Amino acid sequence: MGSGGMPAKDRKLRWSSDVDQWEKPDFTSQSSDCIALNRNECLTVSVPATTANIGPGFDSLGFAVDLRNDVTVEFSPTGTFILELKGEGCDFLPRDETNAVIEAVKKGYRFQSNDERELDVSALKFTSTNRIPPARGLGSSSAALVCGLAAGMTLAGSDVSTARARRDLLNLACEVEGHPDNVAPAIFGGFQIALSDENEWITSSVNIPEGMLCSLFIPDFHSLTSETRAALSDKLTQAEAVFNIGRTATLINAFNQSDFRLMKIGTQDIMHQHQRGDKQFGLDKIIAAAIGAGAHCCFLSGAGPTVLAMTGGDENGKIGDSTIAAITAERVAEAMSDAAKEFGVEGQALIVEPTMEGISAWIDVFDDGEDVVDMM
Repeated sequence: MGSGGMPAKDRKLRWSSDVDQWEKPDFTSQSSDCIALNRNECLTVSVPATTANIGPGFDSLGFAVDLRNDVTVEFSPTGTFILELKGEGCDFLPRDETNAVIEAVKKGYRFQSNDERELDVSALKFTSTNRIPPARGLGSSSAALVCGLAAGMTLAGSDVSTARARRDLLNLACEVEGHPDNVAPAIFGGFQIALSDENEWITSSVNIPEGMLCSLFIPDFHSLTSETRAALSDKLTQAEAVFNIGRTATLINAFNQSDFRLMKIGTQDIMHQHQRGDKQFGLDKIIAAAIGAGAHCCFLSGAGPTVLAMTGGDENGKIGDSTIAAITAERVAEAMSDAAKEFGVEGQALIVEPTMEGISAWIDVFDDGEDVVDMM
């Protein structure tokens, strides 16, 4: 950390339970400063990228990977609204209050204040640091949504580290998103099964074998979920339904039992992958190349176009050599990239790990007159 800010160890984690340090905002007040943030503080919310569906688990399965977007909120030094964008998408994402993060911040604040207050952002500075490539099937829209909602809830006094707040966050995010496969792991981390039950969204975790790596091939074009979803059939035959049900059950069991042999068949799908991937870049060829290079399994990440293959792990009850695992992951990523080039598709190869850490939030305190040091 550079000069001008407090060391990381001195971060002040101040939540609604810290009654000796802070009281919940008075939402009956007309003050424009009706937020749980002092003028010498900066709120940071961090959310991971996610991969959804995992083959046959359409709109139901997803896990988090260690690629994160961060949003910071502080009082603006100019007294006017500022939205600073860094990293992915900064050349085309809006820099005004129509930005998805800002809209979500307002929604989260309004929810937490029981619809009694609207958040006035005119004197706040937001910094959005994006490491998740947008519109590539890695949960960028869900990350923006969850980041914003959590920031708004925190500014209204919520402690998003608590189970209750995260359940509220899940229900609120699913209400907006319409499906839980990205937002659930973005909030809770790890591998999540998520579904709706009447008026509630429910999530439960699946084991991820230790030491697994994810090889990503990220094509150099965008793919909007709304467009690829429109291409899907709204009907399945009985045989097609049985195909996906059996493989979804096999997939979950394979991860829970660390049975790498079953991961290949467990990630097969007949419902959505081919409709989304084959027409654009030959998904079958990329999957076959990944398996041939040593991957346990390979599938379209979310709505695509990113393709994700899994390698490494605790094979035969013994942690594999990390160097060998890394070499295999790189070989798999290169094989996917080469297969895509046969279809004229260029892209980026990236190696990441699954992460058990979902959303995190903290408040940095700095001395009056000093700048908050960028720790992203």
